[in-house]
Amino acid sequence: MKIKNKSKILLILIIIILFSVIAAISFILWQNENRRNAIPTISLLGDENITLKMNEEYIENGIVANCNNKDVSSNVIIEGKVDTNKPGQYRLRYIAYNEKNTSFAQVERTIVVKDEIPPIITLKGKEEVTIFLNETYKDEGCTAQDNYDGDISNKVVITGKVDTKKEGEYTITYAVEDSSFNKSSITRKIIVKKKSETNSTILGKSKGGLPVLMYHFFYDASKGEKGTDNNFMEVSDFEEQMKYLADNQFYFPTWKEVEDYIDGKITLPEKSVVITIDDGAESFIKYAIPIIEKYNVKATSFVVTSWNGDWLPKSYRSSHLDFQSHSHDMHRAGANGKGRFVNLSYKEALEDVTKSKNIIGNSTIFCYPFGHYNDNTIKVLKDAGYRLAFTTKGGRIYKGTNKFALPRVRMSKGISLSSFKTAVQ
Repeated sequence: MKIKNKSKILLILIIIILFSVIAAISFILWQNENRRNAIPTISLLGDENITLKMNEEYIENGIVANCNNKDVSSNVIIEGKVDTNKPGQYRLRYIAYNEKNTSFAQVERTIVVKDEIPPIITLKGKEEVTIFLNETYKDEGCTAQDNYDGDISNKVVITGKVDTKKEGEYTITYAVEDSSFNKSSITRKIIVKKKSETNSTILGKSKGGLPVLMYHFFYDASKGEKGTDNNFMEVSDFEEQMKYLADNQFYFPTWKEVEDYIDGKITLPEKSVVITIDDGAESFIKYAIPIIEKYNVKATSFVVTSWNGDWLPKSYRSSHLDFQSHSHDMHRAGANGKGRFVNLSYKEALEDVTKSKNIIGNSTIFCYPFGHYNDNTIKVLKDAGYRLAFTTKGGRIYKGTNKFALPRVRMSKGISLSSFKTAVQ
């Protein structure tokens, strides 16, 4: 009996031990399973809400993620992206999974990209326009470019009115707004004034005849330059004028044709014009020559050869340009308020114009310095082989006009395109 009882006790102990082992193993397995199915923790580094300007760089600050006391930040998946080239609201989602991918945690970050750059409005034509009473004012408009929307010229709102029947200063305002509500505006001033007799002479109002345009110097207002007097022409105005001549297929007669026209041997096309530019100054080289070539017009530069005649005619001679004489060294004061040409002796003047002629290379057209001339200067030019000579008097050339006292149409600072058209029509 004692032996049987001991066997039962031993069996019970064995069973208890087996159940304990099984329970322990089960607990360990359960604990490991719980670890594998644990939910990670995740938190943002940096701000949850970020605002950026358009085109500003977005720098990702990252996150911190843990699971079962392990750093699993490198395994985090980021969904979404930020395009700072495009305004709008963007969301980035950061997802951290556990080891068995059975559970996860997530956080979000919001990035707002704002377009705060206003559009750029550029006027066509100049900022200040002068026209005369009762002339037609035609607004040239503007262009508008936005950094995001692109060309929004069609969204420009123009306000203001010009009454060409009444003298005064008028303002035209151009305003535009982009899709991000950024606004820009610019203004143009229009001056309406009476046309004096001097204006009429300058603009060559007389009907018929051949207009010979007279320019001198040039400046670029967009670079902050200013013409010191009326002999200066703003470069955008000059380009506008040359473009008009090219677009309307004006004819540019040769000097031989001009002479034959004066002699009554030929007629010229109705839309004929001669372009002359006095002195051959640096601004002519810098600003006028590129425009002359761009629009394929023909022009003559009257060069003071003591200034730059040794190189200018040789360096810039082309099918677009003709170089003629403005004297060698007579473009300076003489006596009695007159230039040197009318104060020199016949011999001295002949030496000067001949030297100029030879430097340029058989020049046959002359432009009087300051427009001053007399019987002696005319004889000098004829004896030196010149065939035509220009003054600074206003007017047009007709059949029978004195070949050695030819008028021109002065092109002055601030002339409007409308007035220019009148001058050449």
